[in-house]
Amino acid sequence: MDYKNLFLGLSFSASVFSTFLCLILLGVKLARDVADVAVKKVLIVSLFFYAICIFFFSTTFFDVFSLLHIPYVAGLRFLSALLMPTLFYHFIFLLTRLKKVEQFNYFNYAISFLIGIVFYYYQEGTGEIIPVQFLEKIFFSFFVTYSDTLIASFYNIVYLLLSLSRLMQYRKNISNYSSNEEQDSLLWLYPIFVLGFLLLPGTMVLHIVPVVKDNLVFGQVIPNFFFMFFAISLCYNIFCENFALVTEDILEENITTTDLKKKKEKELFIDKQTFEQYIVNKKPYLNPQLKITDLLYDLMTNRSYLSQFINTTYKMNFSQYINHCRYLEYLALQASLGNTQKTQEDIVLSCGFRNYESFKRTQDFFSKNSGNSTS
Repeated sequence: MDYKNLFLGLSFSASVFSTFLCLILLGVKLARDVADVAVKKVLIVSLFFYAICIFFFSTTFFDVFSLLHIPYVAGLRFLSALLMPTLFYHFIFLLTRLKKVEQFNYFNYAISFLIGIVFYYYQEGTGEIIPVQFLEKIFFSFFVTYSDTLIASFYNIVYLLLSLSRLMQYRKNISNYSSNEEQDSLLWLYPIFVLGFLLLPGTMVLHIVPVVKDNLVFGQVIPNFFFMFFAISLCYNIFCENFALVTEDILEENITTTDLKKKKEKELFIDKQTFEQYIVNKKPYLNPQLKITDLLYDLMTNRSYLSQFINTTYKMNFSQYINHCRYLEYLALQASLGNTQKTQEDIVLSCGFRNYESFKRTQDFFSKNSGNSTS
């Protein structure tokens, strides 16, 4: 028995069939459950991403085993290697949109297709991806031989960095917008990015090193199983909708000290005592989906000033402040209810926490920072 081919086959099967399963699950979700247009867009982009991934890994499988020789497949596989990071960036863009008017620039796809078509033209016309006679005058023959792999790797790195940059900017702003930071923060994307950097540019670059390329474990098996984990993790979080697509701007305007002084003289000024009385009487924190914009009408202020007020007065961001209020409500309820039939989880949920895990994180945080107070 040829164990090398057996392991290769199993590793490729793991990546292709796991991706195909994800495609089916998200397709069923799109067809049956989704009414929100914004979520539909996320699912559609995800479906295209998984479809392109299936094509890339399937054609790579046929190439490795020399099973099928179809004209133009090499050029299309190179194009798919460019489209994967572009689609992933589009997916991240939809999850991390900071302004309502912000639209994805489809020129990103045009660039991918343009590079793919140019490379395809030279491949079919000269037998090489790029004319060797021209490039050997500028680069080493090594770069000429692996020009398609190097360009695809560079392309992947650029789009992964752009995606990571958007995620970091989004996370920087979301804590001052939503009281459910653990759901809206997209923290689950970080492990996926780690896999992405190891998988997309990493394996492509390593693949041009003969010692790695010819190694069964590092050259094929590990990258394929990396992709299986990448595909399943991404699919799980999309399927469970572990994200919140905002319907309003969450990017705050910059406020200078001079601006703050001017606004304090106008109707935007918030009195600390009045603010705390509002929080105690209205208890807006009992709403698990509370956003900072939900408080603006009653307080007659704007989001930027309210966010600055909370940060300056209580040394917390909006999410931390609201969860602190929920935690104080929990302590008060626990003391007043005594021995009742209510479980601890029931009390936690009645205080506005989205789940018990969110409560535990808040409890741990304020146990370590017991000096913080809302009063």
